[in-house]
Order: sequence, then structure tokens, then C-alpha cells
Amino acid sequence: MIKCTVPIIVGNWKTTPETLDIAKKFIKQLDKKISSSKTKLPKKSYLLAVTDIFIPHLNSISTRGYIGSQNVSGTGIGQVTGVNIPSQLLTGGASFTIVGHSEVRKQGETVDARAHKVTLALQSKLTTILCFGEHTRDKNGNYLSELEEDVKQTLSLVDRKLFENLIIAYEPVWAIGGNTPATASECFEVVIALRRALASLVGIDYAKKVHVLYGGAVAPDNAKNFIEEGGVDGLLIGRASQDVSKFIDIINSCYIK
Repeated sequence: MIKCTVPIIVGNWKTTPETLDIAKKFIKQLDKKISSSKTKLPKKSYLLAVTDIFIPHLNSISTRGYIGSQNVSGTGIGQVTGVNIPSQLLTGGASFTIVGHSEVRKQGETVDARAHKVTLALQSKLTTILCFGEHTRDKNGNYLSELEEDVKQTLSLVDRKLFENLIIAYEPVWAIGGNTPATASECFEVVIALRRALASLVGIDYAKKVHVLYGGAVAPDNAKNFIEEGGVDGLLIGRASQDVSKFIDIINSCYIK
């Protein structure tokens, strides 16, 4: 289990970079910048989701962050070809995994599949970042009810004791990779809805243990605003985490008082 220090800054490399050598160079540069930062940063300042084959190599050299996976299968040990199960990721050096990212959902991942992935990942004591987000917003606010229902369906069968290793990420699909992120107030209303859904499942005490992140067009100039006014405990960052300078600027901005 990861000992998270709020704010939690998570990067998602997706299918970058092209080679392991470039990935190693990035981690060394990032860790050096964190160590020399004038901002007081925690010992572990970031979580970085990378392609699975890079995990053991980057985990062995990362001194200032945690290395994790971008997805996990919903299968257990057995006769299935071409997938990695949670325990394999964990013993391979992964500290966490992402489940239900919008790009994975787009490929046809169902609610049942996500629920199974989350259960297996949490049972393996792999910190799990579970993503939720609407494709579009309606004027009547029906998307909030839909998000709450999605949370309930996905987590209804998960043992409440496992929630200590669960992180929720709100990623509005319409904002990902776009020029316009959600506003802090838009983010805040969703955070309330997500926590309400969690509380209905496991009670307010367990719901409070779950950290909530925001992801969607995060940049150095708006990152801290989501934490201070958007009600989140951290950020899930895509493109900006693939650039050392932008990523360290976001990390620093979140800790400047």
C-alpha cells in the first residue's frame, strides 16, 4: 500500500516514451529536479503510471516517486494469454494501478469488468486509482446522477475494508486533451456527488478514507486551483506528465504556500 501524501500527483505516460533509455533518463532528471527544488516537497512526490514492461526497470531507479501500471486485467492466475494479473504487477515493482481510464472504457470495458478488476487489484493490496467521468454535460445535471450510479455499480461488491487502498479519479472526458478544463466549481460539485455515492455504499467514515483526484487538461497554471477550490486531494495528469519541466512545475505549484 502506498502511503499517500496529499496532494497526490499522478502522471500517466500512456504509450510514451519510445524507449526504456529515454524513460530512465526522464526519471533521473525528474528526481534530480525534485531533490534540488526550492519548494519543500515530500520524499515521494509523484506517482507515475508507465507501460508495464518499464515498471521493474524504473522502480529500481526511482527515488522520489512510485511507479505503477496504467491498467490491469480482471483475471486471476491460470490459462489466459497476454495479460498481467495484479499480483504479478505488484511483485514486478508496481505500487499502484489505474482502472477504468476513459481510453480503456472506450475500447469496450464494461462496468462488470471494471468491478472485477478493482476487486482483484485491491485484494492484492495494489493501490488502485479508479476513474469516473462524463462524456458530456446536460443542463439538468443528470450526469451527476449517472456518475453516482456508476460508482455504486462498480464498487457495490467491494469489501469496505479494501477502500483504504482505493483512490477515485474524476476525469471529465470532454476536458481530456482539450483546451478547456473543467472549472474548480464544476469539479467541486462532482466531488460532492462522488463522496455521496461512496458514503451510500460504505458509510461516511470509510468514504472519507478515499482520496479523490481530478484529471483533464491540467497545467502548471491551474493545478493548485483544483486542489484549493475544486475539493480534490490531487491530480491525474496525462500529457504534462510526459514533459519533465511541465511535470515538475505542476508538482511544485501544488506545494507552494
